[in-house]
Amino acid sequence: MNDDGEDSVAVGAEEARRAAVLRPLVQAYLNGTGSLERGINDAVWELGVSRATVWRWIKRLAEEGGRTSALAPRKRGRPTGTMLISSKVEAVIEEHLRRYFLRRERSSLSRVVTEIRSACWQEGLQPPTRRTVQRRLDAMDARAIAKAREGAKAARQKFAPVVGDNKANRPLEVVQIDHTPADIILVDSFERQPIGRPWVTLAIDVATRMVTGYYTSLEAPSRLSVALCLTQAVAPKAELLAELVCNVPWPAQGKPHSIHVDNGRDFRSHAFRSACAEWGIDLVYRPPGSPHFGGHIERLIGTMMGAVHLLPGTTQSSVVAKGDYDAEGMAAMTLGEFDRWFALEICRYNNSIHSSLGCTPVAKWEVLSEEMMGDIPFEMEAFRVSFLPSELRKVRRDGIHLFQIRYWSDALAGHIGRGDGKVVVRYDPRDISMIWVELDDGRYVEARYRNLEIPPVPLWEYREAMRKARALGKSGSNELVLAELIRQQRQIEFESRGLTKAERRSRERKGTLEGTNSAVSKTERLRPIDTGDTSRPLFKVERW
Repeated sequence: MNDDGEDSVAVGAEEARRAAVLRPLVQAYLNGTGSLERGINDAVWELGVSRATVWRWIKRLAEEGGRTSALAPRKRGRPTGTMLISSKVEAVIEEHLRRYFLRRERSSLSRVVTEIRSACWQEGLQPPTRRTVQRRLDAMDARAIAKAREGAKAARQKFAPVVGDNKANRPLEVVQIDHTPADIILVDSFERQPIGRPWVTLAIDVATRMVTGYYTSLEAPSRLSVALCLTQAVAPKAELLAELVCNVPWPAQGKPHSIHVDNGRDFRSHAFRSACAEWGIDLVYRPPGSPHFGGHIERLIGTMMGAVHLLPGTTQSSVVAKGDYDAEGMAAMTLGEFDRWFALEICRYNNSIHSSLGCTPVAKWEVLSEEMMGDIPFEMEAFRVSFLPSELRKVRRDGIHLFQIRYWSDALAGHIGRGDGKVVVRYDPRDISMIWVELDDGRYVEARYRNLEIPPVPLWEYREAMRKARALGKSGSNELVLAELIRQQRQIEFESRGLTKAERRSRERKGTLEGTNSAVSKTERLRPIDTGDTSRPLFKVERW
């Protein structure tokens, strides 16, 4: 577990291979097309399993929205990861793999397995099977194995992303995502005083040049920025267009087949890579020294910032271009206003003639969409939650402990004391009043504050409040101290006037909880735990 709270759960390579073969058949199965029978025969031959198994996997994928984890083995008995061999045998396996397999002489696995079994016999230990040794090898990093057996240069060539012209023939075949600080100074929504520049995350479809999603924030780029941009890119835009009172078309929706990104930490996080693998999205990183690899998103950012330069408070693209223009003095837009303006600018861009296409991105999308295969139906809430940051926690008698706060849902009652394992807990840093707990069957349930006196707060505000509590020497329950401090802080902010820029920026960040960035998402207010409302739908993210 690292400081960012990334879990260690990963989709197996074999499950990913099966899913890649079967996803086209799932769509044919859902559509009832006649080409399914031939595809079944091909899958039986390619995967080396029976027809019954192929059918069972197709139905699982259809039920789970195309998620790769639907093909993971579902065995009864011991939990996954339980070690059935002694630590001494594990040590023998590790030593022989390191000394004889991970070397440039490249001994075969069969030979190493024979030597491992022989060494165990000599020490009076139960020798492992070839499958056991193979599992230990599969758990190692493939790039590290290639480097040890083939050399660093061969490993780089083997695992380097494919570099080319970055062309795509169909919508969603390749989507590029990147961040940029917007060239404009914003003001707070209380006193209309300057608070600094926002960040923008953009996603563009390479085949049609359509902007598929975006996200604006006062926070620096993070996994959350990527998750929210990608979630909006995948979702239908009808609700967003209704909020904008905009009648122009924005047809972009659906999971991308491949995402091209740079090498930033937010794109490299284990949680992001695992979520992409879970939903069958190929993640390709920009090779160092290959700026053309992200050319489409870079040109889009330049185009959008060119439009931003016409707004009051613009910083232009450089100090020279800005000249003696007083950006802070002329600043007039809040984050919410800029967000709405930016969404409308994207709509204008999508419906304007593109110089490379000779038509609008919307028109290109509509022409090429006839060649698209329909996507496997999936739940947007499950998709969104799977990209959120995560931690591993135990289910205790008083609930889940996260950030020294207790969370509870009645759905957790049956999981108290069940084994020594931990469950994956996902959270939204913008509002930690609710978390999502992954249960044994892969479904998530919502859990909320056990102490309802605590108001909804973002993670950064909670940590700031606790830092002040320790400085003041306050003792007692974290939850009670938190509730008291936050009430005091917000009362002071409400009564204050003439705040500094840092304080105004802090207050504006807190204001996003009340829906300032409504064009992107709406934060659900705190409600009582487990209302028992049976009319609410149950799907991949179960609401109890």
